[in-house]
Amino acid sequence: MTTTTPTLGLADTLKTRTQTAHTAAERHEFQGRVLRGMLGNDGYAAQMGQYYLAHKALTNALSKASSDSHVAALFRPYHVYPAMFEADLRHFGIDPASVLPLEATKRIVAEMNAADPVTLLGFTYVAEGSTNGGKYIGQALRRALNAPNGEGLSSLDPHGEAQRERWHAFRGSLDQLDLDEAGRQRLVAAADRYFVYVIELFDELSRAFPASPANLPLTR
Repeated sequence: MTTTTPTLGLADTLKTRTQTAHTAAERHEFQGRVLRGMLGNDGYAAQMGQYYLAHKALTNALSKASSDSHVAALFRPYHVYPAMFEADLRHFGIDPASVLPLEATKRIVAEMNAADPVTLLGFTYVAEGSTNGGKYIGQALRRALNAPNGEGLSSLDPHGEAQRERWHAFRGSLDQLDLDEAGRQRLVAAADRYFVYVIELFDELSRAFPASPANLPLTR
C-alpha cells in the first residue's frame, strides 16, 4: 500500500512559505510601541499614511489589470477603500494629499506600478490578510489612543461584519487559480516581498520615533 502527501492549496502554501517574514513583521518593535500607545497619535498616523500610499498604488494597479483573468477572479470593488484611509488621516489633522512616501514605500510602489497581474495578487494576499488582524489591532488602539468609538481607525477594519466571509472567498478563489509552477512561485515571492516591505517600513519609522515628529517627512 502506498500513500501520498496531500498537496497544499495555494492559500495554505502562501501562509506556510511567508510565515517567517509574517512573524518578523508582526513582532517588530515599532508595531509593539504603536500598539502600546507609546508613540501616541503621531506614530500611528505615520504608519497609516504609508499604508495609505501602498494601498492606493496597489488597488490602482489592480484596477488597470482587471481584464486579466486571474485578477478578475479575485479582485472585488470592496478591496478598494482609500476613502477610509483618507478619513482616518483627516481625523488626525493630516491632508492625505500631503503624505510623502518613505524610502520603503517608494520602492514597493515602484514595484507595484511595474508588476505583472500575478505578482499584484501576491501583494494583495498580504494586504487583504492584514485586515484579519486589523480588527484586533483596532480594538487595542481604541484603548491605547483613547479612541473609544474607533475614531481614526476605520481603515483597520474595512470589511466590518463581512470580514470572515470575504476572506474565505478570497482564499477559495486563490485555490482555484489556474497557475503553472512558475506562476505560483512568482505569487509566493510577491507575498513574501510585501511582508519584507512592512519590515523595511517599520525599520524606517523606528529611526524616526521617538524623535520629534518634525523630523519625519510626512507631509509637503
